[in-house]
Amino acid sequence: MKKTLSLLLAVLMALSLCGCAESLQQIEIPPFPEVTPTPGPIETNTETPSPTEKVQPATEVGADIPVASPAPTEEPGNAILVNIGRTSINDYDPAEGQELILEFSYDMPRVIYENDLIVAQEVNEVLATIEETFYTGQDYGLKQEFIGYHAMLESAEDNFTYARDYQVEGMPLEFSDALSAKVQRLDENMLSILYSDSSYTGGAHGSYGQFTYSFDMTTGQILTLDRLSGDYDALADFLVQTMLDLAEQDADGYYSDRIVEDFLPAGGREEAFRNLLREGSWYFDREGLVFFSNLYELGPYAAGIVEFRIPYDMLSGKIEPRFLYPADRTGKGRLTVDELSNQEGGELPIVDKLVVSEDGQQLCLMAEGEVYDVRISSVYYVDQFYEDTQLWCASSLKNCALQLQAVVPEGLPNLLITYYTADGERHGKLLSQSGADGSFMLVDDNIEAVG
Repeated sequence: MKKTLSLLLAVLMALSLCGCAESLQQIEIPPFPEVTPTPGPIETNTETPSPTEKVQPATEVGADIPVASPAPTEEPGNAILVNIGRTSINDYDPAEGQELILEFSYDMPRVIYENDLIVAQEVNEVLATIEETFYTGQDYGLKQEFIGYHAMLESAEDNFTYARDYQVEGMPLEFSDALSAKVQRLDENMLSILYSDSSYTGGAHGSYGQFTYSFDMTTGQILTLDRLSGDYDALADFLVQTMLDLAEQDADGYYSDRIVEDFLPAGGREEAFRNLLREGSWYFDREGLVFFSNLYELGPYAAGIVEFRIPYDMLSGKIEPRFLYPADRTGKGRLTVDELSNQEGGELPIVDKLVVSEDGQQLCLMAEGEVYDVRISSVYYVDQFYEDTQLWCASSLKNCALQLQAVVPEGLPNLLITYYTADGERHGKLLSQSGADGSFMLVDDNIEAVG
């Protein structure tokens, strides 16, 4: 019997490996590097409870997350989730170990799609390869170029040694490299992620850039421009002409402030804009299809990255209908928050667990009815609240809950939760706590700080 079971397991493993080898466009993912990260200000926990797990009260404040309960009668819908973790590594000088010389970090988005585990696996293989490419600086088939952690550390140590040996005063000693990820669109047809890479290796200023990956969420495959339409040549001509029109209209002087003719190729704007029709320089969001330039491509460093946003109503009839933004959403819903321990006999299924802080309160973010495009991000305040780091996303939430462990400060809120209702209305909420009774609550994000 044991031999029979062993043979069956061997066959199953072989079939599984064959399936993996055919995915990711034949990209072989090497073992992920072993690092011991230093926790940064935001750390998310990628541990994912089963969608059939119920919210149950903790036995006491700070108690462990309860074990799974029997499945509820209603499932939480066809939700696609993205949990974005972060690895942070800090290195200090090789002499005394006191001077910080390198900050190295990268985001780690992971897709959770219970209704199609194969699609989730296909997407996650690409996402893991992006992270390993960034960490090692080697190309594993995605045609991305990064410095890599070890090369950055070597440069930082050389820089410190030079400044120390030659007693150079005022020389920057702290190098940095960070890769952040932000979900721009997430639904049953598409996942579009914008990556931003910023680094500093001395000099007057650092460098930064952007690249994107979009996925067909019906197959898990990377979505390329030529797959958006049955007639790519016609689509390309339309996109270039639309970008020319946007630049000519120059709303609010956006393009005249950024596009400098001396930086353009011999073919002028038309050639320059056609060059933007390349993989990694476009993404979809709620408003439409966005193309963007590299630094120095259309203007000087101060001009930054130039964007062209083409609305969905202009794309109708130009791209496959399923890549337009979903317009058939129904139902009503809202999000509320409470302490986990208050949800006695809770029957809402838990779809995921987000740990922002290990020392935080055990909370429960609950969807009453159905809401869409849910985002949780850290925020900072300068005259108003600005989104900083994206932590978690969901295509939709329906009569379900998210376990959320976070510190709720007594002063300014530090977490923003946004979602949309079926009518397209945006709801921006800040996680806060009542000064009267200490209860947790969601307040509108347009509040102004006092004092």
